[in-house]
Amino acid sequence: MKKIIIGAFAHESNDFCPNMTTREKFSFFKGADVIRLLPVKDIFEEAGYEIVPTIYARAESYGRVEKQTYLDFEEEILKVVRENTDAVGIWMFCHGAMCVDGIGSGEYRLMKDIRSIIGHDCLISLGMDLHGNIEPDFGDYVDIFRCYHTAPHTDQVDTYRRTAKALVKALDGGFRVQTELIKLKMIFPGEMAATSTEPVKSIIAKLDDLENNDPKIECASFYCGFMWTDAPRTSSSIAVVPSAPEYQAYAREKAEELADYAFGKRREFAFEMESYDSPESIRQALESSIKPVLVTDMGDNPTAGTNGGSLALLRPVLEQIGDNDRALVLGIYDPDAFSAAAEAVGKEIDLTVGIGIDEVTAPCTLRVCVKEVFPVMDYDIKTNPLHEECRGVLFSCGRTDIVVTDKPFAFIHTETFDHSPFDMDAYTLIVTKFGYIYPDLKAYAKRYIMANTPGESYQIMQGFEWHSLTRPIFPLDDI
Repeated sequence: MKKIIIGAFAHESNDFCPNMTTREKFSFFKGADVIRLLPVKDIFEEAGYEIVPTIYARAESYGRVEKQTYLDFEEEILKVVRENTDAVGIWMFCHGAMCVDGIGSGEYRLMKDIRSIIGHDCLISLGMDLHGNIEPDFGDYVDIFRCYHTAPHTDQVDTYRRTAKALVKALDGGFRVQTELIKLKMIFPGEMAATSTEPVKSIIAKLDDLENNDPKIECASFYCGFMWTDAPRTSSSIAVVPSAPEYQAYAREKAEELADYAFGKRREFAFEMESYDSPESIRQALESSIKPVLVTDMGDNPTAGTNGGSLALLRPVLEQIGDNDRALVLGIYDPDAFSAAAEAVGKEIDLTVGIGIDEVTAPCTLRVCVKEVFPVMDYDIKTNPLHEECRGVLFSCGRTDIVVTDKPFAFIHTETFDHSPFDMDAYTLIVTKFGYIYPDLKAYAKRYIMANTPGESYQIMQGFEWHSLTRPIFPLDDI
């Protein structure tokens, strides 16, 4: 039976987060668990292929991946490849924005090292995130790659299965194709590239039309990129995969058309919802005649690799909240405050909150009533079971309930709320650390505000010091 090697090695790395992503931050599985966690088993088995698992290593966005951590995980994958050099195909999930300290792009390094072992007869297919920063010659090492068509991401499973089916189609047909990749001289934060709003909505519609209605095209992608990586590869990209070798030139034409269209829309990228700075966001929310209001802390979004410890929105909430409102501030990372509060459940204490690494995390002391310690439940992808992602402690400070966590975490999923000790319907103001308004969050409010707060995922590109970007690039340069 012919073999297909599968696995996942994924991370989104923020160069402006001062901390490294180390091994303990990764969820890590081997063997049968890899097959269980990746929703492609039936595709390969029904096509008559033997599945050979490598690893499932995935961590929440954070700072650059520590070099040795990367090398250890890579070696786990390469060991399996060396033992199965007769494999005809490789399928993996790789994010596209992994940055390894001292190495650069993790996905690029991994694919080059795999090719050095297995050669170019084996076909490689990747499911990826649309926030990937793709190396210009990535297609020299990976035959098929396709990213999500949604942001916030709701089609991960569809992307994985599409790229798995595309691999089977090429293997069964005895052919190989090359993904046509075009780099665009523009980059935006993901919050300006939500796929439910223009111009990305129209770009995605063109991709969907090609995939669903053009038999010459297998996959089409728009990588909006990940802005917080200071590297030459950081930019948006277009990628188009032909359905057969005879359509290679046609796929190039379509890629060029999409690239021209997307770049032509560069001045139209904007936030999905209304947006204000930190104090004004809270003032707007509390003075709103439409409640409840949900506010996202865009500058401290753990899913974009931040520390999660900013108090930029907590301070104005505590200063401005009145007698007719009740607020919930979710997911402030502070392991010391977590430990102190966890030891005082049911008590009223003076609690110092703030990890103190910069201005927005400067500590403040609050008089609080500690209510409960609880496991924070979440999932990697919707098809996987819930697991404990971190721990939280719930306490109140006047009319504001606050959750502090022992690890950076973004509260965005209905399942997380369902397993938490607070009642989302009890609040007129909900504040969470995220960027755009995740679909699950829309069930809990009637008005939504994206707070353009300072922090490691600050939305204004000109607010960072850049050293390695390929210039010119919009909007840093007026092109």
